[in-house]
Amino acid sequence: MNLGWALPEKAFQWIEENIPFESNIVELGSGHGSSRLSQNYQLWSIEHDEEWLNVSMGTYIHAEIIPFSKNGIEGHWYDAEKIKKALPTSYALLIIDGPPSTIGRNGVLAFQEIFNWDCYILVDDTHRPQDRIIADELSTQKSLNQIHFTEYFEQTDTNREFIILSPNR
Repeated sequence: MNLGWALPEKAFQWIEENIPFESNIVELGSGHGSSRLSQNYQLWSIEHDEEWLNVSMGTYIHAEIIPFSKNGIEGHWYDAEKIKKALPTSYALLIIDGPPSTIGRNGVLAFQEIFNWDCYILVDDTHRPQDRIIADELSTQKSLNQIHFTEYFEQTDTNREFIILSPNR
């Protein structure tokens, strides 16, 4: 099966080796990889695009994209009020893989109070400067260690990168 823009295979391998099955996972942005995650984990997917709602067996939080200006950061991001009310109280992994780069992901920096940061965080697409900045900012602000991964992505003949941020345990 062509997973299109799913997480890199190395990301799934890391998750399956480090996050116990049945753990809660929260992902920003749903996709083809959500089905794989929902087979072994309790998955909460935050998604703005109705076409990507309910593609997995996980729980979906439909949060439209709205403009924001908060904490000196501006842009467009998920409706934070809808997210706050629907997240589980704890989770083992937060995946930052949405919204798409055409919208931007910097809202996660503006709305940090929504999330539990005492978990692993996977920031996908860190080969793109704007996503690398998010990983670096969170790493600095939350005193998290960075583990870097690179995987060749045949569809675009490029290397895709992601970073795992791990709490100091």
